[in-house]
Amino acid sequence: MKAVCILGSPKANGSTAAVAAEILRGLEDRGFQTALIRLSECNIGYCRGCKACYQTGTCVQQDDAAQIVGETLGADLVIVASPSYWGDVTGQLKVFIDRCTPFCNQNAAKLPVQTAAKGAAVAVRAGQNKQENLHLVHTIEHFLGHLEIPLIDSFTVEGVDTVGDLVKRPQVMTDAYAFGETLARAVRQGAADGG
Repeated sequence: MKAVCILGSPKANGSTAAVAAEILRGLEDRGFQTALIRLSECNIGYCRGCKACYQTGTCVQQDDAAQIVGETLGADLVIVASPSYWGDVTGQLKVFIDRCTPFCNQNAAKLPVQTAAKGAAVAVRAGQNKQENLHLVHTIEHFLGHLEIPLIDSFTVEGVDTVGDLVKRPQVMTDAYAFGETLARAVRQGAADGG
C-alpha cells in the first residue's frame, strides 16, 4: 500500500516536516511505501481564476500541480500536513488547493478519475490553542472532500515552533509514530472491508 504526504510547510526540515516524517516512519514500519511531496520545492503557479478548467477539465498552466494530484489520487492514503500561519494553512498549501479546481467534484468538466484513497490531516502550531489547529484540519478535510478523499483521522500538535521544541518534547514524536501505525491499520481495515 502507498501513502503520500503533501507537506505544506515552506521549511523542508522544520517541525512540521519532522512530525510528518515520523508519521511516515510508522507507516513504513507497517509495510507502507511512502512518498513526501514538499510543496516548497515544487513549481506551482497561482490559480489565475480564468475558469478554463470548467470547460476543459484541465488547467491552462503546465507545472507540477497535475502530477502531484495524480500521485495523490493513486495512493491508498493521503496525508496533508501544514504548520499554522496566521491561524490557517500556509500560502504554499493554499496555492496548491486552489490549483486543484480541475479535479474538484464541483467541476462538471472534471475528467473522470476514481480514487480509493483515504485522508489524514496534520497541523502544527507554536501556540497552545488547539481550536486554531482544528481550523486547519477542517480546511484540509474540506479540500480532500472535494477530491472524494474522506478524512479518517487527524493529528495536531500545539506548543511547537521549532525542531528544538520537538527535542524537548519527545512524546510528540512517539505519538506521531503511533499515529502512523494507527493510520496503517485503519487503511488496511477499510480496504479489507471494501471501503
